[in-house]
Amino acid sequence: MAKTKTAAQSRAATLYLTELDITRLEGIASRSGTAELDEMLDALLARAVIVSPDAIPRDVVTMNSRVVCVLEGEAQPRDWTLVYPDNADLAGGRLSVLSPIGQALLGARAGQSVDYRLPDGRAQRVTIMEIAFQPEASGQYTL
Repeated sequence: MAKTKTAAQSRAATLYLTELDITRLEGIASRSGTAELDEMLDALLARAVIVSPDAIPRDVVTMNSRVVCVLEGEAQPRDWTLVYPDNADLAGGRLSVLSPIGQALLGARAGQSVDYRLPDGRAQRVTIMEIAFQPEASGQYTL
């Protein structure tokens, strides 16, 4: 499923993912056995630069990162942690990486606005105000 990018493709991409995140996401996709998850992962990988956990920029949303975001049209920021599906709890502020907003946030950078589609098809935009915690920036490469 995962393919190595050429140098030219890597320079053009702006989405950074760690090798460990990709490995874990591929495991989830293979266990699910659904074509939809495989397609989602392939789409993510097509626009990603994959790096080792110690090389990920500190301003990139990785798995288990805690982010402060503002949804378009809302004044109050939201505090979310991006997690794997088994740990998701929206009321507790833990977003599944497989949710539409989770997919949009993964690999995005602080200060960036990203668009995604709600389950009902409406477009939504979220702006990442701050990455309050990134495991890799804290030397926690296996979270």
